[in-house]
Parts: sequence; structure tokens; C-alpha cells
Amino acid sequence: MAYLVIIDRGYRGSAEAQFFDALYGVEMLGDQLGGMDVVLRGSSVTAALAGAGPPPALQVGPTAVNTLADPRRSVGALVDKGAAVYVDEPGLTALGLDDAPLLPGVTRIDTAHLAARWGDYAGVWFL
Repeated sequence: MAYLVIIDRGYRGSAEAQFFDALYGVEMLGDQLGGMDVVLRGSSVTAALAGAGPPPALQVGPTAVNTLADPRRSVGALVDKGAAVYVDEPGLTALGLDDAPLLPGVTRIDTAHLAARWGDYAGVWFL
């Protein structure tokens, strides 16, 4: 039985989270626990947008940090592993992204309706 992970905040720092961002964590935990489905709400809906390039390097003084997390890569990896990835339609609307194309395998949903299915999961986690 899979777990459901709900992520509300899309940005948690660049340099601080470059080696282990929330989506990467979900991917690794899903491998260990037998699967996780993901809901992207709030600003995290931007992780499922198609057509955006990789994150730019962060310039810190003379140093360019180019090992930043790529949330779109993480979403694609989750889909490739068979996770259901849902994007909250009201979250897209709030950011003016109603018609924005999503990555392949990502499903738009009003997550208020998804709450009725929480009992189908081994657990529901909010990150």
C-alpha cells in the first residue's frame, strides 16, 4: 500500500537544499517504503510545469553553484517509478497557470476531492 505525500511549499532554499530537496526525499523514501504518490499544492505546483529549463546557477561571490536541485527532474523520476503525481488545480489557478502545460504523467486534480481517498493509503504525510 502506497503513502500519499502532500507538498505545499515549492521553494525551500537553493544552496541549503541542493543535495536533498523534498521531492528527492520523496523519491528515495518511496523506494524504501514500496511507493509514494505525490500531491503538489501551493507554490510547489511549479515543479510540474513542462517547458521550463534547469535551474540557473547561483552566483555566490566568485563561485557559481551549479548543483542546485531540479524539481522537474524529480517529478519526472517519480512518474517514471510509477508514482501518481497530482497537481492542485486551485493552486495552478492562484498562480495564473490554468492552461500551463504539465510534465507527462502529471494529473490535474482538485485536491479537496482527493481527501476522500486518503483511507486508501498506508499514511498521508505533509511536507
